[in-house]
Amino acid sequence: MKINNKDFWENEKVIATQGLIKTSDFENYMLDEAIKQYAPFGDIKAIKVFGCGTGREIESIAEHFHPTRIVASDFAENMIIRCKENLKLWKVDHFTEVFVGDAKDYNTVTCEFDLVTIFNSMMTYVPERKDRVLIFKNSLQILKPHGSIVGTVHNQVGSTAKTIYFRIKNLLYFILKDKVGNRVTGHNGLEFIGYYYNKKGLIKDLVESGFKNIRVYSLEEYYASIGLEYKRKKGYNNLIFIAQK
Repeated sequence: MKINNKDFWENEKVIATQGLIKTSDFENYMLDEAIKQYAPFGDIKAIKVFGCGTGREIESIAEHFHPTRIVASDFAENMIIRCKENLKLWKVDHFTEVFVGDAKDYNTVTCEFDLVTIFNSMMTYVPERKDRVLIFKNSLQILKPHGSIVGTVHNQVGSTAKTIYFRIKNLLYFILKDKVGNRVTGHNGLEFIGYYYNKKGLIKDLVESGFKNIRVYSLEEYYASIGLEYKRKKGYNNLIFIAQK
């Protein structure tokens, strides 16, 4: 059954798939890299989390940075209800503000955060390019000078079927334009239109949004850099990125 993106994440069956698993090794790598990148300018103490879902990354973020303030948001009300329950369980609720909100609407120029995170491949659930760029621009304007953004997106290159599908679509770029990365996705019998990036397109959107010092790696590239094998034909092979204001 096809539904819209928000209704997908409000669904209790979908929420039930979002366990209490903490951040992965490659997400921890990006958090560590953010510390290094910002070190000449201070410590990371104020953090904005977009697309927090049930909040699985917040406990790890708290452990990494010992922040004084975390502001987390998600456009799914039911996700936020579960997130608040988890934050109390993890005892990090006293310095974390959580609310229901769409990242597209978080557009006040504040320059108040040292770090913005967009994990959980949140951009996959934003099918229109203009909205993805808007979210990146919103992220830029809430960062302090030299602040960092880190995140993950779904990759057009991975399993054989997915890779071939997007190679064919890219041959039709002159017709499809920004919709090349769109694909029906979902689970639990529910489907919606998502978006899968390639490395070139992700870099383009980050540059257009005003970021610099941009680094983008596939999981295959990341694991190769630390001497581990990653079989992209059997994995998601997400793209991970870090950039700076």
